[in-house]
Formats: sequence, C-alpha cells, structure tokens
Amino acid sequence: MELSHSLIDAVWRPKFVLELERGNLRRWLDPTSHLVGSPPWQLSPMNPKNRVDSLDIAHSGWRVDGGTICGTRLFATPIRLLPTLPPLGISILLPDQTTFPPALRSTLDAAASVPLRSGPAIANLGIARHICRALDHQCAIDSRLLQVYRSLPFGSELVFDAVKQNPAEMELTVMPNYTLEQSTKTLSALRGLWPDIPSENWPEAVDHASLRLVRQIHDTVCLVETPKFDGGVIFKSAVGSVDHIYHELRFLLTVPPHPHVMPRPLGIVTKRSAFGGKRGVVGFLLRFFPAGTLRDILPERQRAGTLSNRLKLNWCRQVTEALIHIRETSDTFVSDLRPDNVLLDESESVILCDFEQRGNWHEWCAPEVLFRQYAENIRANLPVSGMDSLQYRQLLAGYTQQSGVTENRVQAANRPWFLLPIAAQNKATVYSLGLFIYTVFEGLSNVRPNIANQWPIDPDIEFPMIRHTPPTVMDLVRRCTSCAEDLGQRCAAQSPCARVVRRGGWLYPEGQTDLERGSVTAARVVLDVAFSWWSNELDKAEKFLQTDEWRSQQMGLERPSLQEVLQGLDVVSG
Repeated sequence: MELSHSLIDAVWRPKFVLELERGNLRRWLDPTSHLVGSPPWQLSPMNPKNRVDSLDIAHSGWRVDGGTICGTRLFATPIRLLPTLPPLGISILLPDQTTFPPALRSTLDAAASVPLRSGPAIANLGIARHICRALDHQCAIDSRLLQVYRSLPFGSELVFDAVKQNPAEMELTVMPNYTLEQSTKTLSALRGLWPDIPSENWPEAVDHASLRLVRQIHDTVCLVETPKFDGGVIFKSAVGSVDHIYHELRFLLTVPPHPHVMPRPLGIVTKRSAFGGKRGVVGFLLRFFPAGTLRDILPERQRAGTLSNRLKLNWCRQVTEALIHIRETSDTFVSDLRPDNVLLDESESVILCDFEQRGNWHEWCAPEVLFRQYAENIRANLPVSGMDSLQYRQLLAGYTQQSGVTENRVQAANRPWFLLPIAAQNKATVYSLGLFIYTVFEGLSNVRPNIANQWPIDPDIEFPMIRHTPPTVMDLVRRCTSCAEDLGQRCAAQSPCARVVRRGGWLYPEGQTDLERGSVTAARVVLDVAFSWWSNELDKAEKFLQTDEWRSQQMGLERPSLQEVLQGLDVVSG
C-alpha cells in the first residue's frame, strides 16, 4: 500500500482496529478512489497533460528545511527575509497525500515524503520543490505576503488546501496563531511558579527579535544566531502548547550539572505577543552540538569501521551515568531514551537531551508501559457512546487512571510512565537502556525498522539479532529486557503474528514484499495482517492485567538496577 499520513496514522497505532471496524479504511480497497489499481488514462502520470511543467527552484525565493507529521507539515523559509528573520515557527500545512491527484503522487514523491525525517532529503523531494514554486507564485500575486509573514504570531500556519498540477492554481490561506502566544507566561510569572529555583540558576532573558534564523532542524528546534553568543545556538521553542517546553525548562534549571546531561539554558527567550502586548516565554537557548545525534552517527561510523568497542562502552556508560544522576538528584526518569535523543560533543562524549517527557515509540517500551499506551490510544479514539463496549471494557478498566491522582497536562499525556510506582519507573528505564546499549553495539539508528520513520540509514536487522555485539554485552542487554519475550508469549492468544513492514514509501505484509504494488489484493492483505497484529497485541495487553507483575505493580523484578547496569558495563570493559 502506498504510504500517506492518514494510512500511517491508522496502521501505526492500536486504534487501527477501531478505524477498520468503522469502515474508515474501505477506500483503500475501492478502485474508484484511485488509491489502488492503475488510474485511467485521463488521470495517469504517463499522460503528458498531467505532468508538472517544472520542479526547478534554482531561483526560488523559498527553501524547505525539513518537515514533520508524515509529510503534511513543511518547514519553509522565505530566503528574501534572511539574514534578519527571527525564528517564527511558521509551518506550511498540506492536505493528506491521498488527496493529491493520482498523476502527481509519484511525480511529487508523495509516498516517499511520509516517513522521511532527514531535512536535506525532504528538501530534495518533488513536493518540497512544488511547494516552493507555489509560494513563489503567491509572493508574485501578493506583494505584501512577506511583510505579513514577518508580522505573524509565533507558531502560525500557511495552509494549502489542495495540491494541484499547476502551482499557480494552489490557493494559500494564512492562519495566524494567537492562542499560543496568549497561553505563554511571562518570565516573572514563571519565577513565581517556581520559587524553589535559586536566582543564580536563571539565565538572562533574550529578546526573540534579536535571534536570527539559520535553519529549522525540527518542529521545536532551530539553529539561530544572536549577538549575545558567539557562533550558532539552539532555540528550543513551544509548538502547539507551552506545557512540555516549560516542563523541560524547569528540569534543566533544577537538575544539577552533569557532563552527560544537556547543560543549563544559555538564555530564556521572550516575545512580545502580537495580540495584547504581553512578553511571554516562548522557549530557551541551548548549546549547539554540530556533530548531531547518535541516530545518524552510529550507522555511519559502523559502516566506516570507526566505532571501537571501547568507544561504544564509553557511550553506554556515560548514558547510564546520566540516567542515574537524573534519578538520584531530580527524582524523575527519562521516558524517551533512544539514539536520536543522545548528542555527541567535540570530545566524543555523549550528551542526553530532550526532557519534555512525551514518552517513547512502541518498540522502546517495556510491556508495563507499552500495554497502557495501547489502552490510552484506544480510550482516546473511542467515542463516548462506545466507552461501555464489551470488547474493550476489560482493557480500559484495567488501565484506568488511579482514583485520587491529580495530574497536569504533561503527566496526562504520558500516563503510562507517570502512573508507574517509582521502582517500576526505574525498571522501565533499564528496559529502554538495554535496547539503547544494543543499538550502540550494533551501530543502528533504531532498535528495528519503523514504518512511520525513515532515517538516512535505516536498521537492516532488529532486536534481538546480533552481528557486532559481544556475548557478554548481549547477556547484559537480555537481562535489561528480561521477561519481555516470555511475557509476550504468556499473554498471547496465539503464536506471534506477522506485522506490516515498510519498504521505502510502501507497506507490505511481513514476508510478502513481492506482492504487486498498488493492487487491491496487496492492500487487502496489508489491512488483514495489521488487524490480526493489533488484535493479538490488545489481547496481550488484556492478559497482562492477570499477571503477577501487574497485580503486584512490581514489574521487571528480573531486570538489574541502573547501578547494576553500570557495574555490568565496567565488568565488560575489564
């Protein structure tokens, strides 16, 4: 099946069973939708009248730095406003790829845009070039567009409701986002909320207008320049809501310094609201680490043969030390440990980053976290009238929020971690750490190929397969992930099911990647396999509620402690 945001959004999560039951995925089996089968000649990409006349952007006034939300949100920068443009967090919103004319989907690399997470790779896609040309046309017909762009509130959007063959026919809607700036708090208000933070821990305020955008790296991360600091620095900003960014700011201001934890912010960025004049905190400045993350470094250097086992051990020890430091000094946990949240500095030491506490991908989660994630996803997508559904009653009742527990928005968004007892949080951290150690020694960007995310070098094996990990290290990894496989078998209603896998911009049933692309037969098999997989996973989640681990809330007892992992790494290093 050809990838699209809507397809990935359904297949990647357990709500797929609801989407299928409601009939929301039937259009993928309907030839008249032109999502399967060959389109008629009048809609075919082979028909000369359907071809895009040009994708040349050599003289464009716009550039694409990257994108997110499965190719439906691009980071596009008006080059003419550089180098004095501050980072405004303005995104270009596109419709789902299934709405593209059939003839354009291949020309514009629509399916390829869905999993890509590399900014340069996204910028080279046909859709990125097409959007730059559409934006050039909008600037040509509206000389005030760039002036309006510069004056928009932070986090606004430029929306193309439809992608058309002729970029000049694509209508643009400017959507100012006043809500985000209105929801920000002033610096003095934050100081009042956090009176326990010593005044010397607060960095100076930096006016947002003094920042100069270099490039957008992520939806919340920009490389910027500012007269206050030499060289480039990172601007970490709020997107959608300020809750997670304030949570991370508080953590960075309170955690004692550690050589392998992101240093304290260099400055707190304030911006005068475009509506009301309030000067609110929209983010903070961090040190820039040009080498990037282990997500890209590990596979590149593994291929180049420049990763010694000693260096791998050092990185694993440093991350373990950072996790111990965070738990012992800040009484909290790291819920999203994986290679793309670990940076490398100039001395080849690693730096743990990203403390928004949004949780992790399924493949990185211990069963006690994963199964509650499943329940939360089903609950969020079940209509109120369906909350008493017999099919999911036991699942939702078993993983319900604990009575009497009050939670803020960050905690509510990550209940699978915040509702665990502290001892269980530590064991869940060890589980993710074991998988991290595995990716380091195997030189992988992720613990397994991911259907929703494609990196410059995707994994070509997955846990627990080994090629480079020494037996002593793999023994430690298995102890960290203890009981995961046995528990899955005990909770499963049947033998392990085949999964849906991605090959480039297409989904296939596992083991059947030779099926004809775009055929109704292939689409039907993909949907059937996905349904069987998720039905089996939800059955595991229900049966996990009957285990001693869940009843006692003492999960992962067979896993070592963080300190014991550190000792195990010391033993390996000799």
